[in-house]
Amino acid sequence: MALNRRAQIGLLISVSAVAVAATKQCVQLELPIPVVATNEHYNIRRVDNDIDAVQWALDFSIWNQNLTGTTGLNITKTYEINAELCIPTQKTDKSDILQIAVHGNAWDKSRAWDVRVRPEQQSYVDAAINKGYSILTFDRIGTGNSSLVNAYDEAQPNIEIEILAKITTLARSGKLLSAAKIVSNADTTVPTLNPTQIVHVGHSFGSLLILGLLKKHGNMSDGALLTGFLNSKEFGAVPVGTFEHAYAATHDAARFGRFGSGYVVLTTLNTLQKLYFTEKTLDTELLDYTEKVKQPEPVAVYASARQVFDAENGGLFKGPVQVRYCPGTYDEGQMKEQWFPNASNLTVYVAPDTAHVINVATSASTTYKKMFSYLEEHGL
Repeated sequence: MALNRRAQIGLLISVSAVAVAATKQCVQLELPIPVVATNEHYNIRRVDNDIDAVQWALDFSIWNQNLTGTTGLNITKTYEINAELCIPTQKTDKSDILQIAVHGNAWDKSRAWDVRVRPEQQSYVDAAINKGYSILTFDRIGTGNSSLVNAYDEAQPNIEIEILAKITTLARSGKLLSAAKIVSNADTTVPTLNPTQIVHVGHSFGSLLILGLLKKHGNMSDGALLTGFLNSKEFGAVPVGTFEHAYAATHDAARFGRFGSGYVVLTTLNTLQKLYFTEKTLDTELLDYTEKVKQPEPVAVYASARQVFDAENGGLFKGPVQVRYCPGTYDEGQMKEQWFPNASNLTVYVAPDTAHVINVATSASTTYKKMFSYLEEHGL
């Protein structure tokens, strides 16, 4: 049957849309990651109910903003890390560049980086694949399908940075897949991975952990994109108590009943809107999405954040780094001197009308283009 002109145009548009959609081969992994690290014990209120959760936020925001660790805790433990590796279906000039993405607090790997509401606009994984990159995402300890940990003494940067370093080392050596247990794979073949370069991509606390990696193990990274991250001028200026938290296990027992003492969760759409959105880039479907996918947070991540800033900087990171920041909050000279003294380039970038989480802003695709353009400008 002959198609009329309008139908022909519609068919061409449909075929074109399929052609530019992300075509990727993905595999779910479980990685046993052995860690030796020294953590700290903090004088944190125990959180075992909603009243405790409110008092913890008040304690931290008002009374104990600068908690000092009282005892060194030597941790020797193997953590199970759930990860997903995606590579382009067809080899590209960038498929040997692996992006390792680290999510922030209150998220997990897939919901942060692979948003399923209008993924053609919102999914960072799909955007990276469409540009030809390979990408690895993983659940940090205490969230998603990775090991649940003690919310007071384990969920701290000193351990998380070492986990990130071990994952990066496995990827660089081409041993990531051989070291992992294959959990699920939609395809018949497991993808191969031998990256020539690695770029670390972070959001919020994930960006903070990447900063720690670059300071301690900078030769592991060829470039970095840090989003949702403020320099020290305003770091921590918005108190935790600004946002409503509840005890995770009772806030939603069906979803979070397995999370024990010390795990809190953001409560309402009102709180999520304040934290994640601006009026100009707010979409109610994406706001609802953040409620459906939110994850608990272990309280120690707040008290222990300073471990990253206290870590000695070896100056080994020599690649380019782009930092997405809020206007008027940063000191570029200080950032360069203290954090990236030998970086080949430091560029700060404002994503217009975008709040803390670029991935759920309606401007996401524009921001992704800026991120990828930066990498391309610097040979990545």
